[in-house]
Amino acid sequence: MTRSFLNLLCIAGASVALLGGCKPKAGASCKIETKEICVDAKQALVCHDGKWEDMICRGASGCAKTGSESSCDQTVAEEKDVCNLANDFVCSSDKKSMLECTKNHWTASQSCLGERNCTMEQKKVICDNSLANPGDVCREEDDYACSPDKKSALVCRAGKFTVASNCKGKNACRVTGDKASGFKVECDDSIANIGDPCDKESHFTCAPDEKQIVKCVGKKFIADDKCKRNEKCAVKGELVGCY
Repeated sequence: MTRSFLNLLCIAGASVALLGGCKPKAGASCKIETKEICVDAKQALVCHDGKWEDMICRGASGCAKTGSESSCDQTVAEEKDVCNLANDFVCSSDKKSMLECTKNHWTASQSCLGERNCTMEQKKVICDNSLANPGDVCREEDDYACSPDKKSALVCRAGKFTVASNCKGKNACRVTGDKASGFKVECDDSIANIGDPCDKESHFTCAPDEKQIVKCVGKKFIADDKCKRNEKCAVKGELVGCY
């Protein structure tokens, strides 16, 4: 009779699980919002919207119990994993993304393809996004990055990296500076084709055949002056002309 009664308690919900000795299951009802319970060394249940939900503990400490309290280590996570602290940030397991806890799930907040990737420094997540692919998510408007092949400079617009300019000069796209002084993206656009994207309005440069000066108008390079037969277009410091 007692055994049957305890089974009914387990089915009824996790609010009596500790009293009855049975463990709650995902989908069962719960009462204490955001409460965590360890299921095993790397798995926990968390109470969200009155229901228990599976949560993976990918951090080194896994899921740990201290007295009656459980704690799930999510210092690393994967996109779409369940999370329990709104607006928290962590690194992905491969260190190539920074994730944000949004609506109880980890979502990509930034790609971190620079050489320092994603790291935790003094309990703060640092993301090196000095390298990025077009379409990668970003957080800071007008932030710049180089494409992985160094052929383009990208700019963050409306939460996505988009091509700002092609970098067809010999120095291509490169990241300069250091942690102390700050990092800077430099694009060598001393060569550009008509129709190439550009980011600096009224900026001048040379066509690949050196026979023409091109100008940035409305985010694209257009034809400007043609050089005379015995002249070539060249970039000398900040000056562009036919010499």
